[in-house]
Amino acid sequence: MNNTPWRAAALAALLAAIAGAACAQDAAELAAARGALLQLQARSFAENVEYCGYVGRLPDGRLTATEVTRGDSWGCLSRANESRFVEIVASFHTHAGFDRGADSEVPSTNDMRGDIEERVNGYVATPGGRLWYIDYRRAEARQVCGLGCMGQDPGFVPGDAGPIAASYTYRQLQDRER
Repeated sequence: MNNTPWRAAALAALLAAIAGAACAQDAAELAAARGALLQLQARSFAENVEYCGYVGRLPDGRLTATEVTRGDSWGCLSRANESRFVEIVASFHTHAGFDRGADSEVPSTNDMRGDIEERVNGYVATPGGRLWYIDYRRAEARQVCGLGCMGQDPGFVPGDAGPIAASYTYRQLQDRER
């Protein structure tokens, strides 16, 4: 049985998906932010606070995360020493523990506004374990991976935040917050 056409179609679809993701964010940028956030999620849930930092480019071109800053349950302002970097390319932060009163499964307009003002991409990890990428140039947030891909707060209630889209514009996030 010849399944070459099926394989070619599957390969083309996979390459298109990878190319689309590569345009959305640099693989090294994503790896640095995701690695930092994976280490922070459990602590963020246990302490019910946000943790934040930046991904920066070192003089040799490598990307790495700054030391992290502990925020509170509603926000975080990085106090990391960025002097060793030649460029800051992205912010990252957790969204603390699960709270029925917070729409924490999506980035907030404050999250996106901060990245736009700083002119850096952003990464947000949620209590449900989603990872979001904020493209500051497009003012758009897109899910990198869905529920549970970044660990999950033991108290998380799936579906509590209602339907979660794969992406949001700034305006759509404003509408969710109303």
